[in-house]
Amino acid sequence: MKKYFFSAFILLTPLVNYAQSSVQVAAYTLKKEPGFHQVRTLSGQVIKQHDAKLSFEFAGKVKHIYFDQGQHVKQGDVIAQLDSQLLDVEIQKLQAQKQRIKAQRDLIKLEINRLATLDKKNYSATSALDQAKTNLAVIDAETAGIAANMNELKIRKQKSQLTAPFTGKLGQRFVSQGETVSAGTAVVRLIENNNTQVVMSVPLVLREAVNDSVEITIADQSYKAQALSKGASINPKTQTLTMRFALPNDAQVYPGQLAKLMLTQFKPQVGFWVPLDALTDGIRGTWQVYQIKSNVLEPIIIQLYYAHDGYAFIAGPLSDGDKVVANGMHKLSANIAVHIVENHNAKAL
Repeated sequence: MKKYFFSAFILLTPLVNYAQSSVQVAAYTLKKEPGFHQVRTLSGQVIKQHDAKLSFEFAGKVKHIYFDQGQHVKQGDVIAQLDSQLLDVEIQKLQAQKQRIKAQRDLIKLEINRLATLDKKNYSATSALDQAKTNLAVIDAETAGIAANMNELKIRKQKSQLTAPFTGKLGQRFVSQGETVSAGTAVVRLIENNNTQVVMSVPLVLREAVNDSVEITIADQSYKAQALSKGASINPKTQTLTMRFALPNDAQVYPGQLAKLMLTQFKPQVGFWVPLDALTDGIRGTWQVYQIKSNVLEPIIIQLYYAHDGYAFIAGPLSDGDKVVANGMHKLSANIAVHIVENHNAKAL
């Protein structure tokens, strides 16, 4: 009896020692894939279709400012007005000239009628009649000039009012009441209420990945956007297409905010998805994984193509169904014995 017990102890001892010397690992089963979907994040900017710095077309002194920053205005509302007193004086002068010219014209008409009567009676009034008609033509020309000047002053007076070209919200105000501004000096910024858009540069290789309807993220909020323009020409410096997308009217965003668009592009390349924790440094700057063969680790040099969401897409001398170590690479080395205590199935991304 003792003889048999001693023999059994001798036979079991190597097995016990092997289990105690092997390292426990989690295995990951490989699944061959024809390629991978690469996720690219593009950045853009929120803009408004109509965003303008309004200014007066003529110089003058700001007499009134009727709205302030942050207030809403409708198309046609008067936002600010220049002092038009000098224009009113000029208009009055022209009206006086017009009346004087009219009186002169009436007098010349009477003279023409009188001379025409004398000419019919052969009183040799032809020369005087011609002179009177010439004077009438001069008066008519002066009348036309006054009318043109009057029209110009009326237009300038009309343009002394700064009106909203579209419905929107006032942004920054650049001048104050009482200031004298020159023509073209920005008075206030007007931003349209609706028609919010996003503009971004898209690499040419990703053009086909942009659908007519996309999801754009702004300040951690996602919005369904419609493509308005997918670019008509390539920027020679960046080799990108400038695309515009329309956001919903109820989007709570502001011009200048950062917008992000995620695009997915399929890359044909036979390989495998593995956890990032399955990768370890190889020789000469390469990457490698540890393949489990007969409970022994064999280092396999691989090519890393892409990483996303905690996984890496790799290619190398591996086959469908092979097992590699899933994690804990810091405590492993080549050709050591391992014991699989956990199995992870392949994940397709």
